[in-house]
Formats: sequence, structure tokens, C-alpha cells
Amino acid sequence: MGVIELRISELSRRSGTSIATIKYYIREGLIPPGERVNARVSNHNDATVDRLRLITGLIHVVGLSMSQVRQVLDIIDEAELRPAEAMTRATVDLPLSGRGPLGASHKDPPNQTSHSFDQALAAVGFEDIPDAEYVRQTKAAMALAERCGVGIQPDHLLEYASAARKAAQADFAQLPLDAPRRAVQAAVLGTAIYEPVLLGLRRLAHRELARQLNARLAQHYTREEEGPDHGR
Repeated sequence: MGVIELRISELSRRSGTSIATIKYYIREGLIPPGERVNARVSNHNDATVDRLRLITGLIHVVGLSMSQVRQVLDIIDEAELRPAEAMTRATVDLPLSGRGPLGASHKDPPNQTSHSFDQALAAVGFEDIPDAEYVRQTKAAMALAERCGVGIQPDHLLEYASAARKAAQADFAQLPLDAPRRAVQAAVLGTAIYEPVLLGLRRLAHRELARQLNARLAQHYTREEEGPDHGR
């Protein structure tokens, strides 16, 4: 891929990122400053444009904070990392749903409650539970569900675990293991970017089932209104 001369205004136009934001990313070390030609022009390659688009997507589409974006980029840029290690790092470093309230870490539930969740997860096969933010967020959500009277039941959790394993198998099956650097990028970005896709598909499936349920209920109520003698 050849190096091309780009004014920062052209870099902004191609990436859809403001000039002020590009300068900020350069100061923060998220993108390279490029080779200075004069006061207004630097040499950049197409990878800089792609990097800017990636950063913008991680922030505005996935909802990551700047610190989380830096973590993603650091994993991608680590030369010796293997795909499985990269995916593991990404799952540990990133929470389940973007930045969360003011980027705050989720507190662990009380010990007794947390232990009961460990047992519930072990019952569906997840016995090696790491000390990670996404685990704390999972337990916090389970605790909230119980407090709201909609605690997840064992058979429901088992269905979720089965679906999660199938989704994870699909993710690993897509890794281009014959190209290690591409595989690392796919592992990390897939972890960060595919979760909103997975959640969106779940909501589409909810919509389908809700429409089917509404249709069945409408038929039921119609039959009740018409009475048992209707059609005789």
C-alpha cells in the first residue's frame, strides 16, 4: 500500500472525522502523526483513514469510551499476540455494554448472592469464572433481575448458555487463522463490534415472536367474543 500525501483537510474528508478530532487523536497517540512535509502537509497512508473510521465506529456505534478504544487498539497493535489471546484480552478489558454510567465499574453483588450466581453459572457449564468487568456486569444484571422479580430461572439460563456457545463457535470459525495479524484484528474487533449485532438480532427475534403472540391472542379473543355457538 503506497504512501500518499494528504493534507489534514483531505484526511478529514476521507475519514469523516473533524480536523480538531484528528489532531486530538494524534496528540493522544491513537493515530500516527505522519511524516511532516511542511507546516500543512503530512504523508499518510490509507491505513490512517481506516484507523480513523475504526475509532469513530467504536466510539459512536459500539459506544466505547476513549480509554476502551485505546485498549482495543493496543491489543490490535501488539505484534506477538495470538488470536485466542487477543480475544481473551478483549473480553477481559471491555464491558458488555459500552462505557456504562460515567465509565463506572460495576460493583460485585454481596458475597452470598455472588456465590449463588457462581453456582448458577457452574450448573450450565461455566465453572472457570474470571475476575473481569464483564463478569461483574453479568452478576449485577442477574442481581437486578432478581430484585425486580424477574430473576432468570435455571432452564432459561441453560438456553442462554447454549445460544452463547453457538454464537462463540461461530465467532471462532470466522477467524482467518492462516493470516495471524488479520486474525488478531478480527478477534478483537469481532468481540467489540459483534455484540451490538447479537443484541440487535435478539430484539428482532423478540419482535417476530411478539407479533406471532399478538396474532394468536387476537384470534383467541375473537373466538371468545363470538361465543361457543358461532358458526353453528
